[in-house]
Amino acid sequence: MKVERGKKVLVLLCLGILISWGLAVEAAEIPEPGTKVSLDWWFQDWSGGLKWQQEYIRIFEEKHPNIKLNLVPVPFEELFTKLIPAIAQGNEADILFGYDDWVIGKDVSKLFLPLTPTLCSAEEFKNLVFEAPLKHVTGSDGNIYGYPFVTGGNAFGFVYHKDLFREAGVDAQSIKSWDDIKFAAQKLTVYNPDGSIKRSGVLFSYTETANAFLDMIIMQGAKEKLFNPATKEWNFNIDEARRAMETFMWFVENKVYDPTSGDPSTSFPNKLGAMLLNGPWRVGAVMTDFPELDIGFFMMPPFPTADTPLQIGAICHWGTYFLSRRLSGDKKNAGLIFMKELIEDPLTYYEIPFNAKPPYWVGALSNKKGVEQLKAKEAELNEYAKIALLATEVGLPALSPLDTKISEAVLIRSVIFPEMQEVFLKRKSIDEALKYLTDYLTAKEQELAR
Repeated sequence: MKVERGKKVLVLLCLGILISWGLAVEAAEIPEPGTKVSLDWWFQDWSGGLKWQQEYIRIFEEKHPNIKLNLVPVPFEELFTKLIPAIAQGNEADILFGYDDWVIGKDVSKLFLPLTPTLCSAEEFKNLVFEAPLKHVTGSDGNIYGYPFVTGGNAFGFVYHKDLFREAGVDAQSIKSWDDIKFAAQKLTVYNPDGSIKRSGVLFSYTETANAFLDMIIMQGAKEKLFNPATKEWNFNIDEARRAMETFMWFVENKVYDPTSGDPSTSFPNKLGAMLLNGPWRVGAVMTDFPELDIGFFMMPPFPTADTPLQIGAICHWGTYFLSRRLSGDKKNAGLIFMKELIEDPLTYYEIPFNAKPPYWVGALSNKKGVEQLKAKEAELNEYAKIALLATEVGLPALSPLDTKISEAVLIRSVIFPEMQEVFLKRKSIDEALKYLTDYLTAKEQELAR
């Protein structure tokens, strides 16, 4: 009896191994479409990004002649507002670009086509992609429904004009603290005869300022005081928030930053500022549109002192690819092949923006294999690939995300930065702004939690 039972267990065990092996083989093999298929692909409309994707499309379509990728540029704001409604109405594109924080609080298993277990198991996927970006694209069933492949690294550091730094005798790589930034900004500022600012030593006129504001609070050890995810309460009425805001105001009051200098997409390229608090993505954005400029990047120093542990990315959103869950047949296979190529051959995709002249894009990378492939050829990398490695290797371990339900587009762009701008323009006091942020964001967080 025991022998028979043992045989049955052995048979079942072998059968299980064979089934598992068979599923693994099946998961790895996605058949090429038998007929020509076309996939519409929504992508954020920015010049460097579009050039990057168009170059990749040529490579991909040569390898997969039965698959045509139709790139459809969509402005950021429109992409944010239409993504989920389009899915609900059943008229979304086949391949969807968005940011992982846009699906916070939503069950992605109800929105997109699963990538696991078809491409690989969820555990295998986690071995391929850094853990931080996967949180919001993992469904209630444990499967993964999106491929977060890059982050522009909002507020990871400063972009700067190399020629202006040389003229002022400032070495960007020697900047290791916020005191160094203050000193550099003073040397870099140029004034008109009447004493008004002709060129700011530093610019803060963008949403990364709001990201950095949160990061500066966290670097002072006040993360739990700032936001309580259990009670859904925000609290900016704390000394750490006041010190962070006062640091930004120092640049206004000492006349090294003109808060009326306008949108940095025009003011920075026009050299109305020598450096700009931003992410590495701005290097490619500026140089694509203004190839005559020579732009560099240095990482964010700790706050308040050089000895403080670096913590950034309180709000860090990842550029992510999703597939429509309505795909079927050859179109479904084509979409999965597209994803598989990006994940398994990341270097082909990643190298395009760095090697372009000027670079199409620079930022931190999520694919572990792609990072290792770049590191293996580090000696031959250009400046922009090295910036991407720096942003990845220094920035990702320093990520300290807040567990908020409010998307980056609302929290940073619509709420915190406009309040900071009110302070910069002296329309509000620091205390008034901090109280407003506390009350408004707490109400918004609790509304989303209901």
